[in-house]
Amino acid sequence: MKRSRKILGAGIALCVAAAGVQLVVGARPARTQVDPASRAIQYLQSQQSALSGGIPSSPGSYGPSEMFAISAAAAGYDPNALHAGTGPSVMDYLVANAVDASSTGGKAGELIQAVVAAGRDPHAFAGLDLVSRVQTSFGTIISGGYGDGQAFNQALAIQGLVAAGVTPATQALDFLVKNQDSDGGWNYLDKKDDTNPADFATSDTNSTAMVLMALNAAGNHSRDATALAWLHTQQNSDGGFPYQAGSGSDPDSTALVVQAIVATGADPGAATWTKGGHTPLAELIATQGAAGGYTFPGNPAPDAFTTSQVPLGLLLQPLPASGTYAGGFSPAAEAHATLQTLLYLQTQQSPTDGSFTGITATYDPSELYAIGAAAAGYDPKALRVGAGPSVMDFLGAHAAAACSKPGQCGRLIQAVVAARLNPRAFGGMDLVATLQGFFGTIVSGGYGDGQDFGQTLAIQGLIAAGATPPSTALDFLVQRQDSDGGWNYLDKKDDTNPADFAASDTNSTAMALMALDAAGNHSRDASALAWLHKQQQPDGGFPYQSGSGSDPDSTALVLQAIIGSGGNPASATWSVGGHTAISALAAMQAAGGGYIFPGNPTPDVFTTVQVPFGLERVAFPVPFEQHSFYQPGATLGSTTATPPPTPPPSPVASSPAGVVTPPPVVVHQAAATPPVEAATAQPSAAAVPTSPPVATPTSSAEAVTAAPSPSSAVPPIGKVPAPQPGAPLLLIYLSVALAAAGVITGAGVLLARRR
Repeated sequence: MKRSRKILGAGIALCVAAAGVQLVVGARPARTQVDPASRAIQYLQSQQSALSGGIPSSPGSYGPSEMFAISAAAAGYDPNALHAGTGPSVMDYLVANAVDASSTGGKAGELIQAVVAAGRDPHAFAGLDLVSRVQTSFGTIISGGYGDGQAFNQALAIQGLVAAGVTPATQALDFLVKNQDSDGGWNYLDKKDDTNPADFATSDTNSTAMVLMALNAAGNHSRDATALAWLHTQQNSDGGFPYQAGSGSDPDSTALVVQAIVATGADPGAATWTKGGHTPLAELIATQGAAGGYTFPGNPAPDAFTTSQVPLGLLLQPLPASGTYAGGFSPAAEAHATLQTLLYLQTQQSPTDGSFTGITATYDPSELYAIGAAAAGYDPKALRVGAGPSVMDFLGAHAAAACSKPGQCGRLIQAVVAARLNPRAFGGMDLVATLQGFFGTIVSGGYGDGQDFGQTLAIQGLIAAGATPPSTALDFLVQRQDSDGGWNYLDKKDDTNPADFAASDTNSTAMALMALDAAGNHSRDASALAWLHKQQQPDGGFPYQSGSGSDPDSTALVLQAIIGSGGNPASATWSVGGHTAISALAAMQAAGGGYIFPGNPTPDVFTTVQVPFGLERVAFPVPFEQHSFYQPGATLGSTTATPPPTPPPSPVASSPAGVVTPPPVVVHQAAATPPVEAATAQPSAAAVPTSPPVATPTSSAEAVTAAPSPSSAVPPIGKVPAPQPGAPLLLIYLSVALAAAGVITGAGVLLARRR
């Protein structure tokens, strides 16, 4: 959304208050999150001021900071824990500026959304009743309007009231409906069919999207069809949207339209919203910068203002947005958990051959270690102990054995692609051709025996290598979905033989769903996700099958499947009692970074190696083609990780007596980490099982060579009319330091908009 946009000539500077607050940018996290929304949020945190806690913006503009808080909560992070180093949090910044940030009905409405997202009381925030400030602005300037009634102000005021659990005035909704332009859109000043060019008369995508979200949030769907029809005419051939017709796509407009589409109950990924083979979400992902930020067309580099408006579009979350998070959970805490997991695995790697000792008859731990580390920012070719061979050296030396079955071959291909090596020439083999040779050899439409893990890994491997899986291989999976919506290990539809692992299980279902979604087949999403939803446990995690408790591997796999289907695992849909799979997975981590399978006394490699993908929020196959995940030679280095950030206490939201205020964001504290002794050396054969615990398959594909036996082994477990000030951030910061008073300078101001 456009809080303030200006096209400036040379000499851009930002105002600072008379007291002079210097902007200091916090250090960028060393590890970049994989999923686009979290990467954008991490970029914003890298721009956060270590002195004020806010996101740099023009004076009087608090939108970027508010959107930072709202987006983070929607992604499962605690806004109260968003700091630049040891500086104030973004919520501390909003507290310090609450009076100015709520000086109009629209501004107060946006602030309310951030306050509610942080689990705080909008009726008592920094000594202010923000809800009252919105309500007292009603009709003060124009009948039916909150303040001036301009589209953004009106929409934000309505959204804020809805977020606070307060019903907006009926006249306020009628005001928006009556001011819809005859073409189906809305214009910035909310003047119906205005013909004065100086009034921003023409309908624009931003105003239209914001109004549509506000109306839908308030339960008024009467304008959906006409507004969506107009928005459809604005879509560009790249799948994105411009501010107004005739302009190129920009990330802010694209994100806002995605949110509006979702608000109406429509699917932005559907054929209706596909232009030239591109969807708006795909356009957002494709235009994200290497560090997670977004660049407004015409600007030389990403900036926080533009980026702050994108994450909610990536998360498919309309305003007012909601999310669930553990108190104190932040991108830094998530990155720390991932790093600790990888460091634990590093302690278990063999200095002799680069593999994992204690794991026999399977190459899965090595392959998963390579893929997970690459996704976290480390070069698999550099994953070694001392001067020993790397994990990729090990896999190269055993390529023939590791590619002797279709599933393992599919996973090996994913590891090779993760290492930026050629899967058509690895270890003296063409892995892709070898994998393709397994198709239909045992069962029609199947890779090998067609068992679920082998089939799904083969499909994922081909996609990772840039090859197209046969349509019959996808049909094979679709046809074997159980009537309850899940899949079982042997890929036998509605099998009734207990010895065949007949019942649907979360692991097979997650893997099948990831394979189908990666291949572009989303026909099974609704039914499979509905079944998975029924399996979620009170702690937010998932078991292998109904009746068991949550385990790390199953929780990680389902989390991945939700993401692979385009879902948000931090949304209310996937929250049980305030717990999500994200918080559950973080809470399961043992002191040394490893993970313990229920019933086992200590962490083990087999269980731990599946977890990083859930923490990284990425589905199989990992989209390594989307951006550069790591620099060649990047290594985990020391086996001692920095301590996790210490979260501040999260304030408890409260509502005044007699007012029902259901906050969209549920805040809860993560469970304490179990006091498990960390492994400090290579595990003994007894400490690391050669197969998963009985009756709960985990991460190994095709580790079982014969028909699974419940008594011995089990099956294994995937973007104003004009751009932001066009100066690099460094120049902006320098201009701030040179500004002597609160004066904006710049030659050639062509256009200014304020919400």
